[in-house]
Amino acid sequence: MSYCLYGCKVEEIYRFINRREKSRGNASVSFEITLEEDDNAELVVKRSWSAGTIENPKPKDLTERLVVVKDGKRVTVKNRDMWQEYIMAAIPKGITQFFFFDGEKIQEIASDDHSEVKLKSSLEAALGIQYINRLASDIAYLKQDERKGFVEISDADLDFKESELKLEKSRLTKKYVERDEIKQEIDSFSEQKKDADKRFNIIFQQAPESHHSIREMEKKRIQFSNRLTQLENEIRQICENQLPFCLAGKLFDNIRSQIEKERISSHGEAIRENAKELAKKIVRVVEEPEPIYKEKLSVAKMLELERRIETLLKDGVVGDGDKILNLSERDAARVLNRIEALEKGNVFSITALIEEKKELEVQIREIEANIRSKSISESEKELFAELQETIESCATQIGRKTEQLRIVEDDILTIEQKIKTLEQEIEKLYEKHNVSKEKADFIKECDAIANLLNQFVVRLRKNKVHLLQEKTFEMYRRLSSKAGLIKDIEIDDKSYEIKIIDRAGHEIKKSGLSAGEKEIFAISLLWGLAQTSQLKLPIIIDTPLSRLDSTHRDNIVNNYFPNAGEQVIILSTDTEIDTNYYKNLKPYLAGSAKLEFDLRQELTTVKNGYFWEE
Repeated sequence: MSYCLYGCKVEEIYRFINRREKSRGNASVSFEITLEEDDNAELVVKRSWSAGTIENPKPKDLTERLVVVKDGKRVTVKNRDMWQEYIMAAIPKGITQFFFFDGEKIQEIASDDHSEVKLKSSLEAALGIQYINRLASDIAYLKQDERKGFVEISDADLDFKESELKLEKSRLTKKYVERDEIKQEIDSFSEQKKDADKRFNIIFQQAPESHHSIREMEKKRIQFSNRLTQLENEIRQICENQLPFCLAGKLFDNIRSQIEKERISSHGEAIRENAKELAKKIVRVVEEPEPIYKEKLSVAKMLELERRIETLLKDGVVGDGDKILNLSERDAARVLNRIEALEKGNVFSITALIEEKKELEVQIREIEANIRSKSISESEKELFAELQETIESCATQIGRKTEQLRIVEDDILTIEQKIKTLEQEIEKLYEKHNVSKEKADFIKECDAIANLLNQFVVRLRKNKVHLLQEKTFEMYRRLSSKAGLIKDIEIDDKSYEIKIIDRAGHEIKKSGLSAGEKEIFAISLLWGLAQTSQLKLPIIIDTPLSRLDSTHRDNIVNNYFPNAGEQVIILSTDTEIDTNYYKNLKPYLAGSAKLEFDLRQELTTVKNGYFWEE
């Protein structure tokens, strides 16, 4: 039945195919099961494996096929996994072991002192908790996917930005008020200045600026006088230090020429005085270290050559003349340097200084004349000073307030720009807030659903575990020969730990039960699981009585088989369900059949009737 519902690996199927059929090239096998669903619809599941017409087929050649027929109509779907999932949802694979079991399964449960893990997985499979867990996992995935790129914009974020905007608008209002006050002050000072200007013009028949101009002219006069004094000092210094020498400027060229002549004359005299010695040196250079001509001169000829060279030196040297300056080489160099310094000096700028001095004197006279023409009497000076002070004070205040106004207007522009930026940010925040709110609501809803699912699983498990222990204990009392000694069976709804409690309230370890009692307990637990799952599946039991004593066999035949389920299929040998047991079960039987094996054909066939029935 499991092969039909859930399939299996092709290697396993291949091992169960009839050997003769495989040798004939017929490597195929099929299973079929008909189920009646809760809505009375008939569901037929057909699953087959076939290698086709391949000779000597191998497991890998087997192809699996699944066909589902509902109410006589074949359901065609491209995706076989869809129907497989439908079957798995209708009949969870984890629970079938408690509907389709044999004596070995009973003994396995009976001998397992730590069956809590298997019990948990089995019960949760029966309750469909794995699907709830899968749903919770899917919700967690959706929540995680929704959180990608999610920036939560809370009401507090919006309130903060709104308060910041409100604060900036308040600052702007204060700046507007401050700007208006400064403008009013500027207007007030301007009116005062205007009135003072008007009075000044009426009284003194001139503009108020004239007094200011007088002071400016006085400043210029002082500046020009100071410059005039500076020029006079520069001219005087030049006259004192350089003018006497500059008066001889026309003689500078003659002095240079005379110094050069006297220098050449001094050189000539030195050559004439030393002509004899020079002649000897020249002749020796000609002869030594080797003669530069083929014939060596005699002593007489060498003396003649020296005489001629000496005469040439004395007569041929230029530079004879009168020595007027008669300066040494050092003094001559100092004179020449001094002449050059005077020529490069600023003595020749004295003309420009004198011209500038004349212009300053003219300007000073003009300024003094203007000042005298605009002067006022002593009696008017007090009123003049008062009005002028008022005008100047107002002008100063206007300048100061104008600068304050410029700073305030710059602040206003800055605040206005900040307000504009904040308004744009708030607008974007509201847009994101709507999206964020939707995402936040979705995430919150996911959390609520996940929490609800968790609570549902906890309550469902608790209720079902309580029902399981009631049903298990109910069947155990029917089947056990020592039921009177047992007060209750408790199963922990978290750990699934099973405790058997005696009449005194003490726990009885399962290991302390006899082998028969253990199997009775296992059968009771299987029945409890089937009842708790509320799945209307057939109960298929294979050789359940082989290891039990007569008392427990009687209890199972009389109390368990008739109540195991709505449909019970018992696979038994003739020694288990014998003639007496068969008579007891006869009223509950819808039919009976036996499996006969043909040794010659190596086939097993199904025939109606029990072992002794024809």
